[in-house]
Amino acid sequence: MGVPKFFRWMSERYPAISQLIAENRIPEFDCLYLDMNGIIHNCTHKDSDSPTFRMTEDKMFIAIFNYVEHLFGKIQPKKLFFMAIDGVAPRAKMNQQRARRFRTALDAERAKEKAVRDGVDMPTEEAFDSNCITPGTEFMAKLTRQLKYFINKKISEDVDWQGVEIVLSGHEVPGEGEHKVMEYIRLAKAQPDYDANMRHCLYGLDADLIMLGLLSHDPHFCLLREEVTFGRQSQKKSKELEHQNFYLMHLCIVREYLELEFSDLKNPGALEFEFDMERVIDDFILMAFFVGNDFLPNLPNLHINEGALALMFKIYKSVLPKAGGYINERGVIQLDRLGILLDELSHVEYRFFESENADASWFKGKQMAKVDVMEKDQGKSRKAPLTLSSSQKDIYKEVKSFVNLRTQGPSTGPPSLHLSSSLNAGNRRFVQELAEDLHLQWTTAVDHEGDRHLQLDIPAKLEGDEENEAIEDEEASLALLRVLKRYDNAKVVDVSAEEVQEQMDRRYEVKFQAWKDKYYKSKFDWGLDNEEEMRRLTENYVQGLQWVLYYYYRGVASWPWFYGYHYSPMISDVKKGLSANMTFQLGQPFRPYQQLMGVLPDRSKTIVPKAYHDLMTNPDSPIIDFYPREFELDMNGKKMEWEAVVKIPFIDEKRLLPAMQTKDQLLTQDERARNEFGVSLKFTYSPDVEYIYPSSLVGIFPDIPRCHCVENIFDLPTMEGLEYHVGLMQGVKLGESALYGFPSLKTLPFSGTLGFHGVNVFQQDSRNESMVITLLQSERRTNVEHAKKLLGRKVHVGYPFLSEAKVVRVSDEMFDYSLPENGIEPPLTIPRGPQEIGLWHKKSDRIESQYSKRLGMLIGDVQSLVHVETLKGLRKTDEGAIVKEYAEVAGIETDYAPQTVVTEVANEDRRFMEKEALPVHDEFPTGSRAFFLGDFNYGRPLEVVGHTDNRVDVWVSTAATKTPEFGRQLAAEADRHSPYTPSFAVAKVLGLNPLVLSKIASSFQVVVNKERVNLGLNLKFEAKKLKVLGYSRRGPTGWEFSEKAMQLVRSYMIKFPEFIAGIQRNSQGSTYEATDFYPEKEAYIKIKQIQTWLKEIESKSFEKVPLDAEQLDSEVVHRIELAADHAFQLDPPGKGANKKIKGAPRTAILKPSDAEHRLSHQRFAVGDRVVYVQDSGRVPIATRGTVVGKTRTSRTTLLDILFDVTFMSGTSLEDRCSPFRGSTVPLHSVLNLTDRQLIAGSRADENHRPAAQSTPLTVPGYGAPVGPHGMGQMRNAPAPPPLSGSFRGAVSATRGQQGPDGLSRGGRGLPGHSNGPPRKLPLRGGSPAMNQGRGNFQYNELPMRGRGLGVLSSRGRGFNTGSGSGYIKLDTGEEDDSILPDNPAFTPQSYINVPPPANLDMRKQSRGGRGLPSRGLTPRRGAGGRGRATAVLVQQK
Repeated sequence: MGVPKFFRWMSERYPAISQLIAENRIPEFDCLYLDMNGIIHNCTHKDSDSPTFRMTEDKMFIAIFNYVEHLFGKIQPKKLFFMAIDGVAPRAKMNQQRARRFRTALDAERAKEKAVRDGVDMPTEEAFDSNCITPGTEFMAKLTRQLKYFINKKISEDVDWQGVEIVLSGHEVPGEGEHKVMEYIRLAKAQPDYDANMRHCLYGLDADLIMLGLLSHDPHFCLLREEVTFGRQSQKKSKELEHQNFYLMHLCIVREYLELEFSDLKNPGALEFEFDMERVIDDFILMAFFVGNDFLPNLPNLHINEGALALMFKIYKSVLPKAGGYINERGVIQLDRLGILLDELSHVEYRFFESENADASWFKGKQMAKVDVMEKDQGKSRKAPLTLSSSQKDIYKEVKSFVNLRTQGPSTGPPSLHLSSSLNAGNRRFVQELAEDLHLQWTTAVDHEGDRHLQLDIPAKLEGDEENEAIEDEEASLALLRVLKRYDNAKVVDVSAEEVQEQMDRRYEVKFQAWKDKYYKSKFDWGLDNEEEMRRLTENYVQGLQWVLYYYYRGVASWPWFYGYHYSPMISDVKKGLSANMTFQLGQPFRPYQQLMGVLPDRSKTIVPKAYHDLMTNPDSPIIDFYPREFELDMNGKKMEWEAVVKIPFIDEKRLLPAMQTKDQLLTQDERARNEFGVSLKFTYSPDVEYIYPSSLVGIFPDIPRCHCVENIFDLPTMEGLEYHVGLMQGVKLGESALYGFPSLKTLPFSGTLGFHGVNVFQQDSRNESMVITLLQSERRTNVEHAKKLLGRKVHVGYPFLSEAKVVRVSDEMFDYSLPENGIEPPLTIPRGPQEIGLWHKKSDRIESQYSKRLGMLIGDVQSLVHVETLKGLRKTDEGAIVKEYAEVAGIETDYAPQTVVTEVANEDRRFMEKEALPVHDEFPTGSRAFFLGDFNYGRPLEVVGHTDNRVDVWVSTAATKTPEFGRQLAAEADRHSPYTPSFAVAKVLGLNPLVLSKIASSFQVVVNKERVNLGLNLKFEAKKLKVLGYSRRGPTGWEFSEKAMQLVRSYMIKFPEFIAGIQRNSQGSTYEATDFYPEKEAYIKIKQIQTWLKEIESKSFEKVPLDAEQLDSEVVHRIELAADHAFQLDPPGKGANKKIKGAPRTAILKPSDAEHRLSHQRFAVGDRVVYVQDSGRVPIATRGTVVGKTRTSRTTLLDILFDVTFMSGTSLEDRCSPFRGSTVPLHSVLNLTDRQLIAGSRADENHRPAAQSTPLTVPGYGAPVGPHGMGQMRNAPAPPPLSGSFRGAVSATRGQQGPDGLSRGGRGLPGHSNGPPRKLPLRGGSPAMNQGRGNFQYNELPMRGRGLGVLSSRGRGFNTGSGSGYIKLDTGEEDDSILPDNPAFTPQSYINVPPPANLDMRKQSRGGRGLPSRGLTPRRGAGGRGRATAVLVQQK
């Protein structure tokens, strides 16, 4: 089955079945199944057609490990992880395997020969032959050993792998990978304790997986696959898996679309039997086989891209009511019902037959006869003789008499001729044509009895020149006589319409049978007259349909059966095979070497044991004909070359097996072992077991010193006394009741209809029909009054792929609406300006268009929008509680049409449930391991040894010695040594026109001998939004270049001055020829010299990264790597002493499982030192490293880390560091050691802190969770006293200082208190207009809510700074005419040059928080948070 075509057809007909997945938008799954062969192919040769591509085996194995590890980490199954590799396949599959491998080997040989002819330097190493990905090869045996080592290592070291049953079914276990998976699901589903709502995820690329998933009849089933693109791709894919997009195809929505597709059958009276959607899905699977699968060729003229499936659906809906039941009854074909479907489906052959014969003259006659068998052929010449019936001859005589009378004179004869109203359709058509020939006017008239009849009239003459009229009359008379003579000579033939139709049908059928006969003779070398061969062919095909259904629904029905032809019979002939014998003999599978000899060409003989080489190459071999060197490729109506039929002989096992037996004794012992069958293995974690697992690749992979993995045979569930269950299980949850994360169209009222909508799923509009969804009642739900009711509520957005969010604002065209701080009063209304109105309309139009074009959904007019904060995840409070965290996340949509918002769901996401804090001894049990967050030994590993007074006693592994902070230093040095200069300044320094610099710095095309060559330096990529590390970047004013880039351009100018001068002369040009720069005789040679120089500087291998990425280039990374090696020698693991710390607070301990909850808000800079703190993932826990790159994704920030040591799953960060040293990880998986943002205070320090208020759980349901009147647990405080004391007290508000009233003078985020009158605070850049902001905050009413000490922040987008009488400016020591001279509160005094007191202890200063920088007194840029105005306390005299 053409995989891209079927997947694309499904995705365009049902546009909302696939979802791009993000971190917390993935449903929770119980089982993850990997069809491993796709992964193996991707990681070994990546479908590269380059004959120079080489990759070592160890890198292949590591790439496979990384891919498996990445998929496991992305899905995180809860119960079962099943890896299935293709074993020996049924004989029916080997035909396709054989064709593919012959074609692959031939293509590889031709590519190599072409490269040699073109003078390409070929590597000395042998190329990887992908045909070795076949059971029984040495490569597959090695892979099994490596996978067992990998699984043992992951289970021993990764906690996520320890609670899941891991199964590996390798190449030594017979059966295709995906069918091993389906066998397990079938058997598990038959067990009495099977969960009806089991959640399955199956990874693979074959379209067959869609069918396999559907026939499981488990709705909570998804297919995982990489992003599929068609046409030219915009940019090269990143080598890092973290940047690879994956899609989930939700079969639950596929089921709902199919229900819409066949909804007509649900109408009352449509069927005489009960409608059952599960049986319709079974029939859908059978019909899909007709367009081809891995075991049968497609029926002729049924092609997916030509609408074959849509046609079959239409026919099926007309056939099922008269079939008396479903065609596919739980995997068994009802042959009589299949015959009815085939009868209707065979009509498609007539369409193709007529299309191929459209120009034939006989067919034109047939077409006319089908309209009316007695009408004359308009396509024939007027000189051809006419044939009339007797009745038509009588009509002609009557018309002729009328014409003759009228031509004698206007007054002669009746003015009009009224013909009989009883004329049949053929005679009426004859009269109309006769009138046209005689230039008469014909109309329809009504007689006095009300009957309609034809009326003929002589047209009136136009007034004009009498002489000309005489000439025209003479010519008209002559023409009239010729027409009358033609009709007078017409032959009278009296035959019935039925007789003529029958004659034409006989002629049509003869031609049709000849067309079919031509097909059989060209494809099979025999014709329709060979009834015996026809019987064999059709019976073999019908057997194949039943064999495939058995294979899908029950497993292998017969190992030796196969379809013995390259082509299928014509649709109209398949019925001849309905009497086929459907009894299959089970037999046994081939041995691995038997399959190798059956599917491999002699070009891949090195994969086969040497003992068999002679059979493949010796001309005297008894089976040499099985291995042709040349063979025919027949496109057979297909358009893509890979779809061609490979016409090679089929394997005859009665000849193959005896021939192989003569060589079996020559096999070595290892080769004999590879030829045996094996069993599936189960791997489990056991803490009680510990042993050393030896390396599977000595010198590459280390031993596993403490292996806790137990390996056993995996036994499939038994079927004793049980039957297969086909259909839905009792208790299954469907539609809007489905488990969270499994989308459904039914969560909102809708209707669906097929139409040509032009959906854009794959970067271009579809030309096929799509199922268009129309949301109902959208006009009511989009009303702004309805939307305002959602304010402050938890909702689910992104229909149909729902995710939780909280509505914080509503808007319509004219206003914004938001809740006041108390959450009780009516929403605040804020008007929009003209520009904002325009932007609002653009946004609403975009939302409506995106639903329409991408998802094929009509949501109606968007009259209002809801603005939400997305559920970002869970956050752990200082008290240990787990609470939900809502926030605006960069890259995630925040605006939604309210008619697409779902307010209630049947099942919440269990992964995001809030939890009360556990007691300390339960949360940190004795013996558990974590990381220390104290000021000293920050980020060091620890072990819990006891508990004291609700605190934790720990042993901390201290550092052997203090290591230097080299990361930021080296990154800063690199910045200083490689400053960037704006492009306009670079052009000025180099004496170039800025346009010329722009051209040669990017891709610059020059036409040479009618071919375009790139002579640019490739330093920037505007359209692709890429830059080159160390050479270019995009600054706020445009492109900027480093000194290295400037030197490169300078070298270009020096080496090829004529070329640069030529561009300077025509800097505005768009097309350049080689002769624009050099004389014609030497132009080609000069351009070749430029190309050679560009190749020498390797301008095409620069490190290209996204514009927004912060990444160090390979030179700087190398220096960091050397520094890290030195630091590691100073402080190797285990060298430092262990220190016991008693009474550590829970905030000082970071559990690996809490990393995501506690570390998601960290800041990172390139050069920061980090430690990996998760006990899952590809990096070993407690491994230290340095940040060498940052990239923002839609949900998180990814960090490129250069780790201090190598590890098995490490990468080279796209060749920027040594192999196995790098990895790209999410920011929450590492703790920042350089910028320490989670330091927990000591016991002494905590004794002086005010008691912390416990953070309540988020209130479920609706309403603001911040307490009465938006105040939470705040208490009203008296007016603050006058400020007194030191400068330190005003600016830093040191903890512990209390006034005489006992109130703190600088508490956390609160200014000092006073009993005097309130004072206004001077604002930097304040404005009276600020009192119009949301919230109407009054300084003299409420204390600030920010945590900043001395820098106060107001939540909201503006606040009142006092009364309308004016405001106070901060005196900066400069004259400012804008200061109000009559402002009594203003004192013109500067504090800029006043130093702080000498005794100001910077180390004890608050670490700040919201609105206060954590080091020193200089505010960090943006520290105040979005939309928060700041005020600076200044002591007034």
